[in-house]
Amino acid sequence: MTDTTSTTTLAAAFEQEAKRLLEEYRIPGVTLGLLTPDGDHFVNLGVTSLENPLPINSDTIFQIGSTTKTITSLTCSVLVAQGKLDLDVPVRTYLPEFKLKDESVASLLTVRDVLTHQGGFQGDLFEDTGEGDDAVAKVLNILAESPQVVPLRGHWSYNNAGFYVAGRVIETITGKTFEAAVTELVLKPLGMDHTLFFPGEIMTHRFATGHNKIKGEMVTQRPWMMMRSAAPAGSSCSSTVSDMAKYAHYIMSGTMPEPAAATPEASGDQQEGAEPSTLSGLDRTHLWNPVRSVGVGLNSFPGEEGQVGQSWFIDQHPGALIISHGGTTIGHQSDFWVSPDRKVGFIAMANASNGHAYNRQLSDWVKRELLGLTKPEREEVKLNVDTLEAFAGTYDIVGQPHKIEASVEDGKVMLVIPDTTAGGTQTLSLRFVAPESAVVVGGDADGLGVEFLTGGGEVEFMRFGARLYPRERAGTASLPVDAL
Repeated sequence: MTDTTSTTTLAAAFEQEAKRLLEEYRIPGVTLGLLTPDGDHFVNLGVTSLENPLPINSDTIFQIGSTTKTITSLTCSVLVAQGKLDLDVPVRTYLPEFKLKDESVASLLTVRDVLTHQGGFQGDLFEDTGEGDDAVAKVLNILAESPQVVPLRGHWSYNNAGFYVAGRVIETITGKTFEAAVTELVLKPLGMDHTLFFPGEIMTHRFATGHNKIKGEMVTQRPWMMMRSAAPAGSSCSSTVSDMAKYAHYIMSGTMPEPAAATPEASGDQQEGAEPSTLSGLDRTHLWNPVRSVGVGLNSFPGEEGQVGQSWFIDQHPGALIISHGGTTIGHQSDFWVSPDRKVGFIAMANASNGHAYNRQLSDWVKRELLGLTKPEREEVKLNVDTLEAFAGTYDIVGQPHKIEASVEDGKVMLVIPDTTAGGTQTLSLRFVAPESAVVVGGDADGLGVEFLTGGGEVEFMRFGARLYPRERAGTASLPVDAL
């Protein structure tokens, strides 16, 4: 943003761009936040549901998906500050019966490992263990029988299941359910009173229905998918742009709500006020201290390297630090980032399965107009056919019956991936920007990074969408861990 650009002009341009993209991507509804040092600007477009439409407003509840992981992480930091949790001791310090397929990993795994996606076990483990208060405890029994894909702290791969472990540790330390502990330690102190976990609470407010893009048309998602066992990773937490703005300001600046004024009717204890929240004195910078590289960043510009901190993804640009997370549930997609040094934030929640594509375009506009950041020009790296053929093959989606097929057609590597939303498959074309790194060209996945990880002279893994997919070898369905 130039010095001569007024906040009013900027907000109007942001809304105009948001409307243009909404028409292009045909998304039913979005709620957006643009946070600047001069003030917050909210834009709400479209409807909650195509079948039963209500206008989106700043108090409309959307599923935030995996952005919840940063809230789980912050809850852990509160417990650390209270002297109740050490992130660097074995998980078994808090969960003595904790088990994994690989005993050596189970004995050494720490909470910091799971908050930074370094467990190495099957990450996309989604098993509904019911609506009882023991849902998270039960899913750890299933995790105990799940495969170890790479060694502890080996190749980095996004891992949902690790957050089930963190959630169970929170429950054990606090003696409360995960949802109750997070609400008490984070949500209430920040005034996030429209950030909720249970359908019975959410349905008493205005909320957005999810939609899936199927054959170019938006189809209502039924049921409104939530899974309590996966709550610490983001299956059930839902929020509003107003609440997420409060969260963003806390992360950027440590901003806490003003204490409510005591009323004459209040009791003496209420007039004295509650104990100050641990959040108020927390050093938040530890959340974005880099822990390790994640290869191609999740929310970076196409092909750019990224890092992970304590559950936040980190992109250090010459002109700004950006920390981010996004979320995907069935029918909802959200994106969230803040620049703590520039005091700029971006919030986007869409009730559509192509929401990330919309959000990325608008996010790039904000980065350019407010932070002066533009996509780098990355020339295509031309590889000969023999080199490209080395990437071809079948890659396992661990724990699922689906596969990813990579082949070479007309001098391009093509991926055939399962389309879990519409059924069937979709084909993606890759453009290489480094000898073993590419980006998707075209469609809703345009710009997403793909990497091929080699060892022993041949490709062992594909990393796509930040997840590792082992390449099948002749005579085996997956790559054994002891061969890594």
